[in-house]
Order: sequence, then C-alpha cells, then structure tokens
Amino acid sequence: MKVSYNWLKEYINFSAKPQDLADKLTMAGLEVKGIDGKNGDFIYEVEITSNRPDWLCLYGIAREIQALYGLKLKSFKPSLPKSAKSEKPSITIEDKKGCARYVGIIIDGVQPAGSPKGLAQKIESSGLRQVNNIVDITNFCLLESGQPLHAFDYDKLEGGKIIVRRARKGEEIITIDGIKRALDEEILVIADAKKPVAIAGIMGSRDTEVSFSTKKVLLESAYFDPVLIRRAAKKLGISSEASYRFERNVDIGGCLAAAERAASLICESAKAKSVSKPSDLGTKGRGAVKITLRISRVNKVLGTEIPASKCASILKSLGLNVKSKGKDALAVSVPSFRRDLNEEVDLIEEISRIYGYDKIPETLSKIQLWGKGTQKSRDRVLEEAVREALTGAGLNEVITYALRCDDPYIRQGLGIADTRVLKVQNPLSSESEVLRSVLMCGMLDVIAYNLNRKVPDIKIFELGKTYFYKDDSVPSEKGVLAIALCGTKEKDWHRKEAVDVFDLKGAIEALFSRLRIDKCEFELKPLPFFSPAASAIVKVGGREIGGLGKVDKALLDRYDIKANVFVAELELEAIYSHAKLERKFSELPKYPSSSRDISLIVDDKVSNRDIVGTIKEACGELAVDVNPFDLYRGEQVPKGSKSILYSVEYRAADRTLTDEEINSLDRKVREVLVQRFNAKIR
Repeated sequence: MKVSYNWLKEYINFSAKPQDLADKLTMAGLEVKGIDGKNGDFIYEVEITSNRPDWLCLYGIAREIQALYGLKLKSFKPSLPKSAKSEKPSITIEDKKGCARYVGIIIDGVQPAGSPKGLAQKIESSGLRQVNNIVDITNFCLLESGQPLHAFDYDKLEGGKIIVRRARKGEEIITIDGIKRALDEEILVIADAKKPVAIAGIMGSRDTEVSFSTKKVLLESAYFDPVLIRRAAKKLGISSEASYRFERNVDIGGCLAAAERAASLICESAKAKSVSKPSDLGTKGRGAVKITLRISRVNKVLGTEIPASKCASILKSLGLNVKSKGKDALAVSVPSFRRDLNEEVDLIEEISRIYGYDKIPETLSKIQLWGKGTQKSRDRVLEEAVREALTGAGLNEVITYALRCDDPYIRQGLGIADTRVLKVQNPLSSESEVLRSVLMCGMLDVIAYNLNRKVPDIKIFELGKTYFYKDDSVPSEKGVLAIALCGTKEKDWHRKEAVDVFDLKGAIEALFSRLRIDKCEFELKPLPFFSPAASAIVKVGGREIGGLGKVDKALLDRYDIKANVFVAELELEAIYSHAKLERKFSELPKYPSSSRDISLIVDDKVSNRDIVGTIKEACGELAVDVNPFDLYRGEQVPKGSKSILYSVEYRAADRTLTDEEINSLDRKVREVLVQRFNAKIR
C-alpha cells in the first residue's frame, strides 16, 4: 500500500522526519518497506498484515501516529446538505448473509468534471488513476477511511432499484475494464430490476459507470462477506482496491460515515442540486467487545512497571474506550474497526507495541511449570517424571479396569469393611460390581494373562486410583502407584537370574532418586497377601506410604499363577508431596577415589540399611558410596545367616588419599562391623 507523507499531515500535525517516522511505524508493527521521494513528497511502501484492515487507510495510520507520538488526531464530522425533493433510493437485500449492511444515497444534479489538482495528486500518490471528480472522490474516501465506495449512474439503473442478490445461472456482466465476465450462483452481485450492474465488492459494470454526461448518482457504501468476495475475486481473476479491503474485513460500523463524507465532497466538487437522506439497511455495527485489563497482568507478561494511567492513555490513543475499574483494572470497550482485539492478551500486545519493545527489559526466558494454586499442574509434571523413571528402568505401563467383582477374600484379607467399598447399584455383570480398593488384583490379572500366552518375563507399573468410603461415609479416591515384577532379569550379557524382592526395592529407590526424595526407609513387616519373610513397608520422612513384597502362594493360586510375583503399592500423593523437581549441580570431584570390597556373613535379621549406616558412620565423609552388589544364602553359609559383598568407595575433597589411609579406613570398618553385628569377615 502506498501512503503519502504529506497527506498524513492533513490528519495529524507531526514533526517527525520521513525516515524517523518510517522507523517508528516499523518498530510498532506497521512495516515501511521503502520510501520514494517524489514532487516534494515522500511515498511510503507499507506492508499491512492481514489482521489489521484498519491500517488500510490514511486515517488508520494517522491514528497509529497519534498513539506513538502522543499527538491529537483531527476529527472529521461529515454533514450532508439539507435534502431537497430527491427521493430515497429503493434498496433490497435478498442475501443478508452476503451483505450485512448497505447504505445508499442519491445525489441529483451533479456536474462531473476533472478533479482539482490537490485531489488528483492524492489519488496519483496512492497509485490510482484519475477518472473524474465523482469517481476520484469515492477513491479518495476509500484511501482515507478504508471503506470502499461505488457510484452508479442512477439514470441507467432499470427501475431505479438496487437489489443485492446472488447471480443467476447464465448471467453476464461487462465490467468497467471492458471484459465480459460469466457469473454463477456463488457470486454476489448488485442488480437493478433486470440485470447485474456490479460484482459486489469487486468491480462495477461499464453500463452504469459515472461519465461526464451523468446527472444523477447513487452512492453505495456496504459491508460484504469477506469469504464471498475472496472466492469471487479468485474465480473471476480480478483484484481491485475494493476487493482487497473487503477480503480483509472492513469496518461495518463505518459504512454510513464514509458514505456521508463522500456525498458531502461530491456535493461540493460536482455542485449537486440535492442529496437524499441515506437508506441504511442491515446491521448498523457489531456490538462493542468489552475486556477487563488487569494492570498487574500487563506488567507480569511484559516484565515492566507500566502504571495504569499510561496503559489507559495508550489504549485511548488507539481509539478504544477506557474506564477505570478498581485500583488494578481497566474496563476497555473495543470499537468495530478493531476486530482483532478480543482478549486481555490482545490489549497487552497493543500496549507493548506503543510503549516500545526497546523499553521492555531483556531477561532470560522462564517457564513456570507450576505455582501457587496450580497443584494439578505440578502433579501432572511429577506424573510424567514417574513414567519416565519407570519406563527408563525397563518397566511397561499398563491400565487396568477400575470396576471389579466383589471378592470377599480380598476385602477380608485387607481388613476392608463392607461398608467402605464403593458398590455399583446396577452392575452390568458380576465382573463390575465394585470400584477397586487396591491395584494389585488388576496387576495379577495382567500377569496371568501374559503367562498364559507364554510371556514369562513381566515388568509392569500402573498409575491409577483406588476408591473407598471415608469414615464419614463420603466417597473418596486415592492415587496409587503399583509395580509388579515376574520372571527373570539379565544378570550380564550371557546369563539371567530370577527377579526377587530386591529388584522391586531397587526400582522404587531409582524412582525416588529421580524425584530427589530423601529419607526413604524400607522396614520389614508382615503384610496381607505377602510372604512374611519377604515383605516390607515403605516410609518417607518417617510416614508409611505403602508396602512391597512377594505375593503369597494362596493368592497366586486364585489367579492360576505358578511363578513368583513381586508387587508394590505406594500412595502417589505422598510421593508428590516429598518430590523435588528442582535440579542442583555439584562440582565434579577434583581428586580420584579408591574402592575396597568387604565380604561378610551376618544374621538374616540384620538389615542392609543398618550395615550401610554403620560403614558411613565409621568413615564419615570419606566413604562417598557404599554399594551392596552380591547376596548369597547356601551351603557355605550357616542357616539363618546371609553373605553380603559390599563395595565401599573412598575419596577426600581436598587431597588424594594414600593407600595407607584407605587401608586404615578399611580395617576400621571391618572392626566396627564385627563388634556391632557379630559379623564374620570372609
């Protein structure tokens, strides 16, 4: 779009130099691609984005300058001369979807002539050709306001009527460029009593165009459906200044003002004798969009401290109606020419453009995944972290049915009263009588299903919910993580061994490590449906959050499972409450470490936790890692005892430990283990 620098000054009195103004407009989003000096003027080549049809006119760009420089825009209040006996035009809108508004004014006794020099210069500066003063004024008003107008020679309209309708099959029209064009039922036309006299929103007919012999003019200003205009223009291979604007959605609220502005100029230039009252049919404009703008939200999004008064001033300068709404908010009413403003964030963008992107401080991007009042979002992040950790450990996620049969054996074994079970009033089958109280039964269903299909090695988990009545008889649910292992694991590249309860414990420890959950404890304790010798409760921060163990044979027989199965169930809420998603990086060690292995035989009742704690207590910070890597019970180990092999890694933060220091620590560890646990060192 071509824009005259001198012409802009007729709407707003600015002092910016041509290049400075171009830079300012470009930084605000109205890109000036080039400047051409011509006849004492500067012509801007402006690139208008499709969402800003309000910029497709001089007045719209002047409004932008008003906001950028804090100036005052000149207002135009067109007034029609007092109407004489000229009749009002007869207008019918048959296609109300295609034409939402149509304004018609009859101007009688016109004297077409060449345009005055000033008008002619403005028309030519925008790349349009001169025709005559009447047609040039319609083009002038299009360039000024963005509203396309068309002037018909009224005496050439059959029946003196205007009908907005779809073209009929077989109809043709010769447009003002002299080309005959075939029309069809998808094309919107302006017709008189007999034939089409214009392709709506695109181009008029040669038969009704204004010439130097015209005496009476019907002036059209309308709003046509953008989609219809776009399709018709593409189908007919026509692109005009009018169609370019209609395709991008002109201001439906500006039709009458543009028509009155053009009519008053035509009356003045063409010395008309009379002008009719406007015929204004259809919708007068869209309802104003009302948006509440929070100043705190503006500054949070932009990282600024813009006061409410400045925000209000910017929005008012853009033509929006603004009122105060409390200390931190503005009530903004958006006029019809700004159809792109519908939400609070749209207003924030407008403020940032005019305030100046260069004034907004540069900061590193920060994404907050959760915060106060958004616990659900944080839980979702943690849920994904749980999935990543367990799938990374080689487990597969399963989803089991929440509806199950009411099994008294399970209920009684878990000590769940019948009154706490959520029962379905009208179950479809005996398999869907109640909502599950534990996830373990569903996991055993999956294991049995796979074992029956010759899949022996199973490592699965599920993030699900269990259901129950609270003590006050209120139905409730609880998020639960269930893990189940069965079959074998790879010991190394050429052999496998059966999974055991320690593999289940290791999976939980790996998960807690991923979530940075500290103070995790496993305490031996008999649990329902688990083998007493291989079951434990899991504690975090001293609170019990679940249990794990080897499923006892009686329960496995009910599922016809012959293999050993290890299951854990943990409360998700407790896991999430102790999890830490923040990551802290520690400095890499400067000095090397050295390891020593210790093989000892201790009583079965001695826990790994006690042994590891004793070793770290004896060596302090110098024992940076204590790792049990082999467990044996067999012929060479007394009954009721176990053989454990530990690897202890030693390192100092300020020096390289000598062999003598490491050997001394190793001897100390052995002595302490013998004294405290009556251990036998192998």
